[in-house]
Amino acid sequence: MPVDLVSLTVGDHAKALSLRKDLVREFGLEVSDALRAETCCLTLLAGAGTRWNRTLKAAKTGAEAWVSSLDKETMEAARSFALNCPRGLFPVRDYIRKGGGRIPLAAYALDALKRVGNSCVVIRGWEDEIRRQILIPLGMDSSSVVFRSQSLGPLGKPLGHGDAVYQAMDVWRKYKYLIVNFAGDANSPLTVLLGLRCMDALGLKGLKLGLLLPAAPVKNPAYPIILDNEGIPRQLGHDKLKNPAAGPGVFAAGHPAPAAQPVRPVTGYTNVGLRVYRTEVLIEAMNEIRSLYWTEGYGYAIPGNDPGEREFALDNVEELLSQRGLARIFAVARPEELTPAKSFDEINNFERAVCMVRAEWDSIAFSMAKAL
Repeated sequence: MPVDLVSLTVGDHAKALSLRKDLVREFGLEVSDALRAETCCLTLLAGAGTRWNRTLKAAKTGAEAWVSSLDKETMEAARSFALNCPRGLFPVRDYIRKGGGRIPLAAYALDALKRVGNSCVVIRGWEDEIRRQILIPLGMDSSSVVFRSQSLGPLGKPLGHGDAVYQAMDVWRKYKYLIVNFAGDANSPLTVLLGLRCMDALGLKGLKLGLLLPAAPVKNPAYPIILDNEGIPRQLGHDKLKNPAAGPGVFAAGHPAPAAQPVRPVTGYTNVGLRVYRTEVLIEAMNEIRSLYWTEGYGYAIPGNDPGEREFALDNVEELLSQRGLARIFAVARPEELTPAKSFDEINNFERAVCMVRAEWDSIAFSMAKAL
């Protein structure tokens, strides 16, 4: 009996993770050539981040107690890793290829997407290194991967991941679906596959969503997804959308600005860094936000965001689509996938997480191949 995807994305979220293997049996581990041709996969691989640079410096000097927990290979890599290099190029343990060794951090994000669509990478330099150190070792056709450089804003810094995706719109606007992930996340190829297949199946059932968020059940989520009584997301809990200093205002076309930070549940659902968009809806939402809150020579002034940063986040799009009932969550992700390496002191946790995530993928892929 087919899994009821509509109910899993509305009221039966708690069942979704337990049905992960049933969904694999229903969908398989591949997408059709037609669906692949309709899908663009965009990975954000630009920059390092303040936290990363601060903790990398600490690792280089041994200035913090946590540095003693790092293994010899990681410490050697840290000493030679340039502070201006994107953190996605830092070498971590390789659980993708057979034989061990090390592979850049961002390889996990790019490998998770490579089976389902056409790849685009948003960068700020280092294209040759990304092609040589990640794409070629992963067996990806380097010549088919599109790169886009993120332009800096008026303050000489990037204006958020929403702006980065907007700048790459010329690449992805021709596709039906866009999947976005980040270079430091512990993404599972299985969660990516299930997310895209679910989004497409819901569309075939007549449910034209703008966003499907793969989510995981976690205790005390830092960024909780607030659901209504029907299990539909209506509010996100990201701190950058809850800045009281931004004051009152209209978030988008008559909708109120995001409310104060919600009370965080003991257990709840949170996004694992993956987004599956219907591009026509995403384009409309982004253009609306730009028309309302973008000023040339200044940047963004989105109510609820930190006014000093002048950024546009993908979280702003998600808030808008949630308010309009165009978003759903799909709680099939493993909690381990929510283990990003945004700072150097998170490297050990990231490696433990991707070890478990990739072991599941390898096991399921082996079982499916054996059954054929």
